[in-house]
Amino acid sequence: MKRFLITVAAATLVASSAIAGGNSNTGCGLGSMIIPVQDTVATQILAATTNGTSGNQTFGITSGSLNCTKPMKIVMNDQAQKFVADNMDSIAVEVAAGQGENLDTLLSLIDVEDKVKAAATLKANFSNIYSSSDVTSAQVVDSIATVL
Repeated sequence: MKRFLITVAAATLVASSAIAGGNSNTGCGLGSMIIPVQDTVATQILAATTNGTSGNQTFGITSGSLNCTKPMKIVMNDQAQKFVADNMDSIAVEVAAGQGENLDTLLSLIDVEDKVKAAATLKANFSNIYSSSDVTSAQVVDSIATVL
């Protein structure tokens, strides 16, 4: 029993020092919106439980709402990956030129807003995207995501 109490006391001390440093425990989501001040263990548990049980963090992250921010990196979807695999040669030519119908379609598939700027960026990084003559479509997709 004595060990248990010592363990609880030590855990409480560690937890309280973590809370004093600012709260990043509960993350974004509905819980962080309805409970903005999370300065106690109880309010953090309530916020985390709200986030976890209502499944709203995924929505917040993808939409950039509920105190969440959208990731800056592009996530390639299956359609874009298949498109690159089916059109490797023409996409390579168009990336080198900085324009073209297939390149425009690819940029639409990955939800790029400023296609002119993205095409110029891809053109400037052509040697990084197509690093060798035997580059695979998966490597091209990964390189495009990294460059953009």
